[in-house]
Amino acid sequence: MTENKQGTLLWIKLLLLFLFLDILGMDAQNKIQVNSFQRMETDVTARVTAPKRDQNGEVCALIRIVTTAKDLMFEADALGITARENKTGEIWLYLPRGARRISIMHNNYGVLRNYFYPDIIEKAVVYEMELSVGDATQGTISDANTQLLVMRPEPATADIYIDEEKVPMENGLFTATMKKGTHTYRVEAPMYAPEAGAIDLGNEQKVMSVVLRPRFGYLEIFSLPEQNAKVYIDSVQVGVTPYKSDRMPLRNYLVRVEKGFFFPIDSLVTVTAGDTKSLTFKMISTIKPRAPRRMLVMADMGYQSSQISYGGMIGFVRKNGAYIRFRSDFGSVSADLECDDTGTLTSGGEGKPYYNTGVEHKSRMSVVAGYLRHLWKPLYFYVGAGYGQRNLAWETVDGELVKNIDHSASGVAGETGLLLNVGKLAVSVGYHTVNFKNHELGASVGVMF
Repeated sequence: MTENKQGTLLWIKLLLLFLFLDILGMDAQNKIQVNSFQRMETDVTARVTAPKRDQNGEVCALIRIVTTAKDLMFEADALGITARENKTGEIWLYLPRGARRISIMHNNYGVLRNYFYPDIIEKAVVYEMELSVGDATQGTISDANTQLLVMRPEPATADIYIDEEKVPMENGLFTATMKKGTHTYRVEAPMYAPEAGAIDLGNEQKVMSVVLRPRFGYLEIFSLPEQNAKVYIDSVQVGVTPYKSDRMPLRNYLVRVEKGFFFPIDSLVTVTAGDTKSLTFKMISTIKPRAPRRMLVMADMGYQSSQISYGGMIGFVRKNGAYIRFRSDFGSVSADLECDDTGTLTSGGEGKPYYNTGVEHKSRMSVVAGYLRHLWKPLYFYVGAGYGQRNLAWETVDGELVKNIDHSASGVAGETGLLLNVGKLAVSVGYHTVNFKNHELGASVGVMF
């Protein structure tokens, strides 16, 4: 009896074991599986019998997919699928050289996502992939435990790690059907701060974007008054102005601009995250600039021995210049007789006539041209020469005019003085003489522009 019980228990255990193994087998068959992948060395279909070319004109590789399943769909990597042909018991896929992986999908059997070819796909070579599929009912049950995850990183070239495993990207997206539950993710890219977290996959599809914070900035460098100046960053020439840098790590940089006939300029610049630092260097020429030419227009006045004359002055000047001045009292004296300072006639007669006390006739005129020099900031110096005359005549009791030769002069006129310019206002004072016999003080006011 005991032995019978033990035998019965043994058979029950074996039956349960077979049932468990059968269930495991059914579960294993509910997915699309690649049973084998091999290179067909003697098959010349891709290069001789039925070749096809990709968009670059190269002969494609041929993958002969051996399967009894119908309605299979394929999604290749970024290189794409050049052509598909359905054959009896096979599906032919023509792929460009360098293809790396493929996803295989079926409405009932689910998805074999991102299958990586064990061999390097070469042009004009035939490969054979043997597929097996599981039970449709079991597959439907399996799909109920999975959910779609779509992740878009920024930048699109970032690397994505799901559950610490790097996953493939297509067109800037990661798309995968994954088991429901919690998964970890990490997104990282050079010169960006990494981003990490957890994803809970439930009954709804998960679509998310991950924007990485930049760890770089840019520099824009300009130069005035001229561009095309050499740009040095940390003593290395990187270009000429106007200059726009590539991505630069976040730190301080020593920037230097150089150009012939200008003094070089150095500046310490800090590059900040996500910003473009714009710098304009105002260079100073090593050649002293030519002063602008200025025009001078002034009203003029002269004074001597209770006699006032009026006139004007016009000039042009940079560092050096020239001017012309006219001055007159607009009077006229005409006398046939001459006398000295005592009144005694020296020409036209003899003796000493009787004069009307205090009755005098005067005239004054001069034309002078000269040199104008800019001394320092607002101060100018001038000196000039020309022709001038001054006449003084006394009237006799008979109404005749007698020219006083001691107080009259005509001939070479000379002058010198200083001019002060503030803004557009110009003021001058100077000394004027005719034959060093007649002496006069002068003053002028006007504009310089």
